[in-house]
Amino acid sequence: MNFIHAYSRNIFNGLLVPLKSVVGNRSLFSILVKRDIVNRTSGTVLGKLWPVVQPTLQILGYWFLFDIVFSMRASRGPNYLEYLLTGMMPWICVSEILNRSTNMFREFSSLYRRNPFPLEILPLLIMAIPCMVYGVVYFILNLFLGGLDKAFISLLVMPMLMLWLLPLCLLLPVLGLFIKDFTQAIPFLLMITMFLTPILYFPSMLPEGMQQIIWINPFSDLMVVIHGLVQGGDYSWFNIVRPFVIWLFLLGPSWLVFKRSIPHIREVL
Repeated sequence: MNFIHAYSRNIFNGLLVPLKSVVGNRSLFSILVKRDIVNRTSGTVLGKLWPVVQPTLQILGYWFLFDIVFSMRASRGPNYLEYLLTGMMPWICVSEILNRSTNMFREFSSLYRRNPFPLEILPLLIMAIPCMVYGVVYFILNLFLGGLDKAFISLLVMPMLMLWLLPLCLLLPVLGLFIKDFTQAIPFLLMITMFLTPILYFPSMLPEGMQQIIWINPFSDLMVVIHGLVQGGDYSWFNIVRPFVIWLFLLGPSWLVFKRSIPHIREVL
């Protein structure tokens, strides 16, 4: 019972402490968000438009490659391009967040190396801007592909991903700080995960013996739910329950690792 109580408390704290820290330090959080945007866009001609222009150009690139060059719409059906784009945009957002999270403590070390600083806001900070930027582009994309109803439904996708990624954004910065090889490995791991997730292909396009293998990957469930919400595809309660169980399983230990690493972060840096 003590174990269950402690585990439940860590799950509760892993969710609420970062949120309370952001609310309690909302002025600081707002300044850091603006600072991050300025760092991304300073010295450029398009300025603050770049965060929106960049994912838009990525989407146009995928459209040109798969629709014009490979003619996938003609060979795989008229819904293939919509399927690809509505899955690829959330995945690009996920990849950016997880890649950045591994280097989070080093990136923001100037803020807390010599001064008191609420480190709990950093995981939400690295998720906030990608989710806002990609959320806007995703809304416009689905407005173009499916109309206003689908566009409004698509607004649920980025907050859902942000919540589900919270345990990983607590754990990966610690791994990236203490195990430097992990920072080098994460882009490769994300690439392999993308290939094992039904984004570039329908699950039915796989050989029959491999169709069950991709469901080992929990991101497959997330993509099925995303396609179900935005495109009206089929998904089951299993596709919702399994990611939620994994989220519960990871959040408590991830928060515990994050919290216990805080006193040692400055020493490592």
